[in-house]
Amino acid sequence: MGQLSIPLCVILKMSTNNSPATRFYKICALLGTLIIIADIGLSWVRIQAFESSVSNVFELMVTSQMELDGLQQELTHIGKVLEQAKESETNDKVRIDGVEYSAYEIERLRNEQASIRLNMQEKQLDLKGVSSEKKHIMNEVRILFLGSLVFLVLGTLLSAFGYLAWYFKIELFEDRRKKPR
Repeated sequence: MGQLSIPLCVILKMSTNNSPATRFYKICALLGTLIIIADIGLSWVRIQAFESSVSNVFELMVTSQMELDGLQQELTHIGKVLEQAKESETNDKVRIDGVEYSAYEIERLRNEQASIRLNMQEKQLDLKGVSSEKKHIMNEVRILFLGSLVFLVLGTLLSAFGYLAWYFKIELFEDRRKKPR
């Protein structure tokens, strides 16, 4: 306990030395530390915000792509039915993939083909919109990364300079006092 109190007194005496250079070093050290802490906190908050938007965009992309694929398969099947119906104009019924289609159903499929194409175009536009939103989020992440990196390096350099200069300035002062003249 006695050994700890002596260095503590020396440290307290050293911290009361408020020369302009020492104050500058303290300010640099503390400012650098605050920049690092603020950078980490801001990055954490922004990453939490990105998580929800990224999951929403990913979900929209997956569902839109699945709907588009389903519409393409449906359009392909309708194309097969209509092609088979053209070839067999004499029959009222057409059988494709184990399903029998009547003349009325074939006519309904012809009418539905245009609406499916229109729906496919809408889904493709949705995919383009979601893709641009994904690019926007990726650009924000890049900006966050670069900004965070710049402030982290700045804070590290500033605090390292401040703490080292503060330490060596105090040590040099203490060493000069202890040396005989």
